Amino acid sequence: MNFEEIFDKMLEALVSFLTVIAVTPLMIRLGRRISIVGVDVHKPSKPVIPKTGGLALILGSLIALLVHMLLNWEFSSLIFLSTGLIAGFIGFLEDLRGELNPKLKPTLLLLASIPILITGSYTPRPVIPFIGRTRLYKIYPILVALAYPITCNAVNSVDVLNGSMIYTSIPFFAMSLIIAYLRGDVFILTMSMICISILIAMIPYNRYPARIFPGNSGSLFIGGLMASIAIIGRMEVAAIIALLPQIMNEMHVIFSIGGIRSAKEVKSRPVKFVNGFLTASRDRNAPITLVRLLSAGAKVSEKAMAYMMGMLAIFTAIFAILTDLFLVEVWI
Repeated sequence: MNFEEIFDKMLEALVSFLTVIAVTPLMIRLGRRISIVGVDVHKPSKPVIPKTGGLALILGSLIALLVHMLLNWEFSSLIFLSTGLIAGFIGFLEDLRGELNPKLKPTLLLLASIPILITGSYTPRPVIPFIGRTRLYKIYPILVALAYPITCNAVNSVDVLNGSMIYTSIPFFAMSLIIAYLRGDVFILTMSMICISILIAMIPYNRYPARIFPGNSGSLFIGGLMASIAIIGRMEVAAIIALLPQIMNEMHVIFSIGGIRSAKEVKSRPVKFVNGFLTASRDRNAPITLVRLLSAGAKVSEKAMAYMMGMLAIFTAIFAILTDLFLVEVWI
């Protein structure tokens, strides 16, 4: 990669960063005006916070990818972005309505896979540890479709604290950036840089104490982009490892509450907010979540808990990179 290419990628990342910085205050006002808000339950005063941060993330990505197409005359980014846009739109509908049917939502998220499946932007021969190169020509399209509801809902499930979704998502895209660089995959490297840029730009607004939430539109949009990077970038195994905190959190919730159910049906909360600190609920009927596990037998501030979740994501991202290096060295 020459200096001109590096400059182009940095320019696209800068454009996405500045766009999110600029439009997020507008999204805060928009969220309050159209009443897309949520209660910050982990604050004593229970402030009402706009849930329109996802719109800023989407705009930042959209403008950066338009710049990418103008500079490179390369339209694969449209396929990449469209998957996130479909997922983000479903999330925005949920933000508007309050909540979608918990069983309808995963079904709708299958639609996010359509751009990948129609264009054939996948290689049905993933490398699996101790097995090697596989040939999944018939089953792989089904796995592609399932990747979007699983990933999107997993990312959505950790968006429970100020900054938690951002802190747990940045390590994933850092992982994909490093792997793409090592492979010489310029497209995935560029998309990863843009995703990291929009998330970093959102930190000043979403960190503790948050002035805006990413909302379902933001978490599902980011989840859709993660799934697309894993599929287009042919880093399925690394992506699964990097997303272990999010995936395990979602699986624990589903199994502990007896299936896919509405949050309104779950009466017990996984953690309690006592004197400014989070502590795990002792109610056996409460959902088992990552936050509950990390706060078991302890009192942790919301800010510290979000950092702890981010550190766990960094650990799994590093493990994912090492796993990918192992796959390249031994099985490819």
